[in-house]
Amino acid sequence: MNRLHSRSAPLRAVAALLFLLPAAAALGSSHREAPGISKDPVADNTDVYFFVDPVDPSRVVLIANWIPLEEPAGGPNFSHFGEDIRYEFNIDSDGDAMEDIVYRLQFTRHVQNTNTFLQNTGPVGSSPTDPNQNVYYTYTLQKCAGPSPNQTLCATLGSDLVEAPNDPGPKSFPNGYHFDPYPVDDDTLVFAGPRADPFFVDLGMVFDLVNFRPGTLPGNHGGGTNSLAGYNVHAIALSVPIAQLTKNGSLPTDPTDANAVISMWSSTWRRQTTTLQSNGSVPVGTGSWVQVSRLANPLVNEVIIPLGLKDQFNATYPYADLANYGSYVLNPELPGILNALFGISVPPTPRNDLLVLVQGIPGVNQRPNEVISDQLRLNVAIPPTAAASINPLGVIAGDNAGYPNGRRLQDDVVDIALRVVAGVLIPQFNVAPNNALGDGVDGPDVPYLASFPYVANPHSGFERIHANAAQLQSGRFTMAVTWTKSDGTHGAGEPVGVALNTQGFWFFSPDNIELTVKVLDGRAINGHFWVFYGSMTDVAFMLTVTDTTTGAQKVYTSAQGSNGSFSDTSAF
Repeated sequence: MNRLHSRSAPLRAVAALLFLLPAAAALGSSHREAPGISKDPVADNTDVYFFVDPVDPSRVVLIANWIPLEEPAGGPNFSHFGEDIRYEFNIDSDGDAMEDIVYRLQFTRHVQNTNTFLQNTGPVGSSPTDPNQNVYYTYTLQKCAGPSPNQTLCATLGSDLVEAPNDPGPKSFPNGYHFDPYPVDDDTLVFAGPRADPFFVDLGMVFDLVNFRPGTLPGNHGGGTNSLAGYNVHAIALSVPIAQLTKNGSLPTDPTDANAVISMWSSTWRRQTTTLQSNGSVPVGTGSWVQVSRLANPLVNEVIIPLGLKDQFNATYPYADLANYGSYVLNPELPGILNALFGISVPPTPRNDLLVLVQGIPGVNQRPNEVISDQLRLNVAIPPTAAASINPLGVIAGDNAGYPNGRRLQDDVVDIALRVVAGVLIPQFNVAPNNALGDGVDGPDVPYLASFPYVANPHSGFERIHANAAQLQSGRFTMAVTWTKSDGTHGAGEPVGVALNTQGFWFFSPDNIELTVKVLDGRAINGHFWVFYGSMTDVAFMLTVTDTTTGAQKVYTSAQGSNGSFSDTSAF
């Protein structure tokens, strides 16, 4: 296969990149990580996920998100993927830090009626081409061979596919919001559209000089605020047969087989020149394609790369990471902050214990002659962990199907990387508080889906709440309430925070809480989480409580005309 980028990184730079992945990942994802891309949200890649499909382990799932902190109620011009942009997933099948396969999506905007300000002119059904969906986007999916941007071997897997629409609220989608992925050529599934931001992190704590909230230090027992609660992103998800991505075209079953490890990063490309039109019409892009964003492991550019080079990092390629940026990652700030502010003892430099994180973990996801670079590496022969047994701390907790072996939605990369930076890979530093560090947020504000595309439906503009909405025990448990009146009218309960582990819901007025729910950690007493609720209404309702760590759900119902309290001390 022809290689456009053939220069290899010098070995002398290996030591300089020891901290690139762990220190960068320590604080989360990549929202608004560089000055240039922060002004271009439709091209700003926020998170990347890469894991073996737990429903069908012969397939791998690739998910990338764009448009950080997307407001669900952002009308009249709701967020969409951008035109004149290439959104790409890059697969490195052999460990040389250059892409062998590229999946590329490009979008086109359509407006059915330009004489209205409305995105949808009436209620929308379950079809993305509903005639009431006034503004909609279509896209093409291509699969290309060789490195970007000048591939000559590209096959179109699907065209005229429709981006899932935004969800303004229940009046716009009276029958509920549900849009399926597309099956396209090459036995591939694709989904593109708005989703609830799947990442969870206390950004307020992180960027106030790691300012742990009162009572949360060292971070492993809750109390944090999920700064991304209530926000959406625009996601692209692919489901691809594993055998199409491995170096030898096989479906490996032996984790020690070098062909079992593949790696991935995402990237965004724009035309080199943009010309503004004097009549106010859409700007025209011309010239060569230029990479404006790339992302693999969380927060590399956001935390490690200095301000003067952040935009350059987004324009460069993984194979050159060591040579270009090694000197800036030899002495990361985070361990020093932990030591200076909290007295946490951290290992001295050089941190040879962290070398495994930039070239794969021996026996897990390291290939022979791996080129050091910022990629997510995944051993596809390691079976996915059953939902009920997932440990969100991944490999450091013995769950080798989790981060940094790829990245699952459930992986708590903030807590993982804070502990790794504090030295838990060295036995004498694998002690408290180093091995208990975290941000106090352990799950998303809404549960993930049980099947592809896995990322939850978007928050609606009408119902969004930017808080730890309807979640307790630091995000581990999420709740949803639906109510039905005696005349058949129905709706959703709106969450109102009451206390750390208590959640209220109103049905008809924010001033009138109809239901209060409490989730307590009773594991020290009987090994279970406990659920209590008290209703102050005679309206029928259904309460669904979901454990986002295991996927388990409990459903509680109250009949029309009844009220009172209920307790379940063996709920989860």
